[in-house]
Amino acid sequence: MRYTPKRMKGKEPNHNKKRKSNKKDIIFKILALIFIILTIIFYCSVTGLNMLPTSYVVIFTIIELIFTILIVVGLGKKHKTYKLNIVCLIIALLVSGVYLYAAKYANATKDFLGSMLQEVQETEEYYVVVKDESEYNKLEDLYGEKIYTFQIEDDVKTDLENQIEITFETGLNLTDLGENLLEESIDAILISSSQYNILDEEIENFKDNTKIIYTAHHTIEKVENTSSENSKYTISNGAFNIYISGIDTSGSISNVSRSDANILVTVNTNTHEILLTSIPRDYYVTLHSKGAKDKLTHSGLYGVNETVTTVEDLLDTEINYYVRVNFTTVIKLVDVLDGIQVYSDYDFSTSGYHFSQGYNYLNGEQALAFSRERHSFASGDNQRVKNQQAVIEAIINKVLSAQLFTKYTSILDSLEGSFQTNITEAEINSVVQNQLSNMSAWKIYNNSLVGSGSYGPTYSLGNVNSYIMLPDSASVSQAKEKINEVLGE
Repeated sequence: MRYTPKRMKGKEPNHNKKRKSNKKDIIFKILALIFIILTIIFYCSVTGLNMLPTSYVVIFTIIELIFTILIVVGLGKKHKTYKLNIVCLIIALLVSGVYLYAAKYANATKDFLGSMLQEVQETEEYYVVVKDESEYNKLEDLYGEKIYTFQIEDDVKTDLENQIEITFETGLNLTDLGENLLEESIDAILISSSQYNILDEEIENFKDNTKIIYTAHHTIEKVENTSSENSKYTISNGAFNIYISGIDTSGSISNVSRSDANILVTVNTNTHEILLTSIPRDYYVTLHSKGAKDKLTHSGLYGVNETVTTVEDLLDTEINYYVRVNFTTVIKLVDVLDGIQVYSDYDFSTSGYHFSQGYNYLNGEQALAFSRERHSFASGDNQRVKNQQAVIEAIINKVLSAQLFTKYTSILDSLEGSFQTNITEAEINSVVQNQLSNMSAWKIYNNSLVGSGSYGPTYSLGNVNSYIMLPDSASVSQAKEKINEVLGE
């Protein structure tokens, strides 16, 4: 009779232990491989932004390489016990969470820069407008009729003439066109969307008493600003100007419109100084390409380059960069920040909102109304400029708070499609790299051009007087000096 040894209670055969041990080894090796993949994704996302200085990239690469090797060895190598493997696994899980979070931010930044830095072709809509109770309801109804215009491009007229037999007659000013239409002395007018908005401001209830029966789309001819050629005021040289234009329209940033907010940002990355020079929207200036007097806000009707070159002439400086935002930008950005705290110098009401003297907590619509109002103040545009600066300061303070980390991707999403600039990705990377290399604190100065309210004719409205602000020559001269000081002149 053959003896069969009894299996000891609580003991596993060696081959079962080996099988389980091999499974654990395989699992830890798979986890090590996954960690390597996550590390590569994180590394490529961060370095792919090209915002780190070379010295930072070298240090970052060495640290990442050493750390990854240690974790992979700790995970994948077989030890007598699995305590070290488990410790390395916990560390790897925690670090992987950080990697995924950082990669998400880096990729969101890259996607935003990619969409923001694409060249935007400026466009304008043109409307055929008739009185609200008119029998004309579509373009074909105007066959053989006369349409009145003011400062309309020939190719826009040609577009209509190719569709229907009509004739055009040019009026002396925009306001007369609108008033004559409402008085029924003329049947139809062809105006741009910007002119349509201007008429609604100049003539009470103009939009309510009219209707649009045809819309045409027109591409604004791009005129390059030649001041950047051989200029020393560039980002690569460390001293430069950026013009910020806030246009009074919502929706697509490609639509041309009046420049409601006008701020020249003078930057010197060598001295770490920034000067914000605000210019009232109704400043009475000479349009660069027209050689005629108009409000600065109307320069935006002819494209952002017209505003840039007009401000160059006014302040006798070179502006090689611009940033263009609109109403949608302000509303979406403030709302995604869950509102901002803005200080008001006065008690006033506008657009159905009331603002108290002192701090007010504002949502997007309220912030926009606050920054646009001028009629409530004796100083008019001068106070509006101060209010705009207060809104900008409040947004910056909120963005630089913890909101930047919790809402970073939401902030970028809110700017998409309502933000335009001619600054290149390489130039943005250069600024970031410069700041990381030299973490000196920045000194920020504010300055505002001032003037006195008056009335006079403007190029965009024709021979009709409208509100303007006559520049104060001493204010302009002082602004020029401050700009040159920051530029290092």
